[in-house]
Amino acid sequence: MAKIIVEFSGWVECDSDKVMFQYIGPEQYGLMSTGGSITGTEWLKLSQDEQDNYILEDCADAQKTALDGSLEYLDVIIQNEDGSEVTANRTYS
Repeated sequence: MAKIIVEFSGWVECDSDKVMFQYIGPEQYGLMSTGGSITGTEWLKLSQDEQDNYILEDCADAQKTALDGSLEYLDVIIQNEDGSEVTANRTYS
């Protein structure tokens, strides 16, 4: 079966009250088992070492709720079983 690959480049200014970060650090106090998600506002209050234990939870949500941003390009590529590729949709700003 063919694969759909989405390739993009750009940036967004996140709304810190809406963007979410997921805890991925060592298991402590049940954070992993309870979800361990915090807002960007909460994440900004952490030390650098504590911030390193989190990743952006959802890039698409960060883009949807962004205060500002620019999408340089977005390509939707079909990768066939034989390894050949076809760019099905190309968007540039």
